[in-house]
Amino acid sequence: MCGIFGIIYLGNKQIGKIALEGIRRLEYRGYDSCGIVVHKNGELYLRKDSGKIQEIQDKLKFDELIGNIALAHTRWATHGAPIKKNSHPHLDCKNEIAVVHNGIIENFISLKKELLSKGHVFQSDTDTEIIPHLIEEYIKEGIDFKNSVIKTLKRCKGAYGIVICYSKEPNSIIVARKESPIIIGLDKGKVSYCASDIPALLPYTRDFYILGDNELAILRPGDVSIVNFKNEPIEITKPLKHIDWSIDAAEKGGYEHFMLKEIFEEPNALRRTLKISENELKMFAKELMDAENIYITAAGTSYYASLAGKYIITKFLGKYIQEIECSELENQLLDSLKNNSVIIAVSQSGETIDLIEAIRWARKAQKNIKILSLTNVVGSSITRYSDLTIITQAGPEIGVAATKTYTTQVLSLGLIGLQIARERNVLPKEEIDSYYDALKSSPDIIEDFLKKTNHSIEKLVDNLEKNANYFFLARGISIATAKEGGLKLKEVACRFIEGYSAANAKHGPIALVREGFPIIFIAPPDESYERLVGNIMEFKARGGHIISVVVESDEIISDLSDTVIRIPQPANKYYNLFSPITFIPALQLLAYHSALAHGLDPDQPLNLAKTVTVH
Repeated sequence: MCGIFGIIYLGNKQIGKIALEGIRRLEYRGYDSCGIVVHKNGELYLRKDSGKIQEIQDKLKFDELIGNIALAHTRWATHGAPIKKNSHPHLDCKNEIAVVHNGIIENFISLKKELLSKGHVFQSDTDTEIIPHLIEEYIKEGIDFKNSVIKTLKRCKGAYGIVICYSKEPNSIIVARKESPIIIGLDKGKVSYCASDIPALLPYTRDFYILGDNELAILRPGDVSIVNFKNEPIEITKPLKHIDWSIDAAEKGGYEHFMLKEIFEEPNALRRTLKISENELKMFAKELMDAENIYITAAGTSYYASLAGKYIITKFLGKYIQEIECSELENQLLDSLKNNSVIIAVSQSGETIDLIEAIRWARKAQKNIKILSLTNVVGSSITRYSDLTIITQAGPEIGVAATKTYTTQVLSLGLIGLQIARERNVLPKEEIDSYYDALKSSPDIIEDFLKKTNHSIEKLVDNLEKNANYFFLARGISIATAKEGGLKLKEVACRFIEGYSAANAKHGPIALVREGFPIIFIAPPDESYERLVGNIMEFKARGGHIISVVVESDEIISDLSDTVIRIPQPANKYYNLFSPITFIPALQLLAYHSALAHGLDPDQPLNLAKTVTVH
């Protein structure tokens, strides 16, 4: 989950400033510690410490570093506490080899014991540090730099995206990947860059090479050669991927926080996602219609998007779809996964390790199985394990808490559902067109809501600021909205939340309700509306402070509520089906302003990172 950045120039430059900006753009991937190493005139110069990037920059002055190579890292701790000695980059015994790493080396303990027996001295508690020492050991044997790296990586079990430099090879750096993302950008003949994510390189290029598993790249100034080292190293040619994201998309653009900016970007992200090609949707629809068994799997926010999407798709598909958290997929399907099954895998980053391992296992368990994936990142790991992939068009999402990636995931699954409705002719064309018109209206509804409501939600939060516990309750498709809205408040404001079925909340949770206890009801006027009225009255009778999210014309639940948040959309079944898209920005704003009210940074929630690439 760490962020890594590398750069190599012809000749010495003020390279520390560029490396610093690179990891600043990746700070959402980790912010426990950071460091930069530069190569200059045959020597490596290292500066690193624990803390936020700006704090360390103020102390260590990264931007003053001069050299022709720089490797930089911003860390989310896995092995070893977030203290200076465990921050990256890590060096070998001779201070000649430097490494930055994202991932986890599972067999580092046995490798470390071997290296200790050979006299190596370690400076940290990390798994990463065994890498430069292993390379050092192979170089001692007379093996060249590239092949020493390959031999080292073949001994490392686990996941890695790494960048390595060697002081005696001043004109190259080595980049390699297994299960952790690495991209490469070039200014041909002048400069080469690498990073763990696209935003770090947007100021320099929009054309990228995306490394695959067991691929290693040798970067020279403005040039790259790539080999696959899974067996005997073979040089390969890879296509350039063009990304049409603007530089502004990776910056705050005048907003106080990335999270707020990304909430306000949701309408345009949805408009882009509505342009997913009909051909892609048709292929997805066909696979689902032909399948005997269908599962949808994800983690975190993507799992709640999957719950909403499952509800929409099954409405038109006429088949049961079983939702399973990706970390439990193998356990639940160990003896029951059958041929002719389809797994829909949903991931913002496409790099979530539990999801990758789940679909890998499914592939091994049954040869005749299809993986259909939904992700926001072109060339991510999930795309390489999938038979079909739809790329949502959220653009870069820097805030750790997912916002626009959630709404674009639900919209994409909604488009698949409507394509199935067309293919199966389950409803009259006019009905399907009405559902599609409602879905197409979702960006305008959210845009209208955001223009009117941001400040009123800020005021609402001021009245709730002392509350540490909340319920988010709903019925039907809105249970997904309740769970995701509750998760947002939990993530960024550190409140204790239960996102629950309103009916099930009577079986235990209602015991916690006291006078003033805040309960947020998600209440579109769908088929569950009348029963939800009864649930609201039950909680109100016990002193609950009722906050309801309703459509603009709502009267009954509004009259029962202490506070009402109104979503400007029509009160009919077509719009109700896509309420998980249009209702969620209200809850995202509630979480955002709650974080500020409690003095927390909504872009960097405590103990969380954007992409979970380790167990």
